[in-house]
Amino acid sequence: MNIIIIQIAVIAIVWTAGMYAINKVFGMILKHKDQIHLKFLKSMSKVLWSVLACITLSGLFTTTKTLSATLLTSSSLLVAIVGFAAQQVLADVISGIMLSWSRPFNVGEKVNLSNLGISGIVEDMTVRHTIIRTYYNSRMIIPNSVINKEIVENSNYTNDYIGSYMAVPVSYESNTERAMAIMKEIIENHPLVLDIRQDKSVGNKVNVFVTELGESGIIIRATVWTKTPDDNFAACSDIRLELKKRFAEAGITIPYPHIHVVSDSAFQNVEGVV
Repeated sequence: MNIIIIQIAVIAIVWTAGMYAINKVFGMILKHKDQIHLKFLKSMSKVLWSVLACITLSGLFTTTKTLSATLLTSSSLLVAIVGFAAQQVLADVISGIMLSWSRPFNVGEKVNLSNLGISGIVEDMTVRHTIIRTYYNSRMIIPNSVINKEIVENSNYTNDYIGSYMAVPVSYESNTERAMAIMKEIIENHPLVLDIRQDKSVGNKVNVFVTELGESGIIIRATVWTKTPDDNFAACSDIRLELKKRFAEAGITIPYPHIHVVSDSAFQNVEGVV
């Protein structure tokens, strides 16, 4: 009995040391190269190491040892039992392997799952699920088998930068050309905004266009390009604040809806005059 206790203690120590080594090694790797397939491999390594520890532990006892030997010798029965009992788990694991291999997205990239109505930043991938941080700082935990079937919109799939439209309304009475020039200058001078032109000598770093003649004003729009989604949020916030300030200084008005309320007494007075 004492020997079994010692063996259990040894297995526990070895398992703990193995988990620590996995965390340490992958922690060093992910620190230099934080990619989704490495996150998945880390999670998979932990699962396999834990399964190996459980198999070794079961071999210490006569009952579990006999059962394990019977199941292992009856491979077809084992496959049938595991396949039936863990269909969804296996689907998630296999989908995780496929996502890790094909890499339709990576850690830190902005994705949009239109059919699920989910948008956010990819944060992690485990054996069973992918974690997406929404723009409200909540976490969406999506099974790998679900996300593997979805249409994924990824702004960073082939590029190392991300862009978002910035549309601003300007009143018809304001100087539209001046407003466009101010918007172009502010975006160009922001330190987080990238110049994505292949040839820097051709064209402009930032282009501002008139996209709509709306009911209350003219809509001007530009694209803000940055390296990461977080940079994009910060840059757009700074640009909007500066736009409001510069527009006010230049006498450019940003229109907003006005509601005129007419009381019944006003109608009665008008009728009385008539």
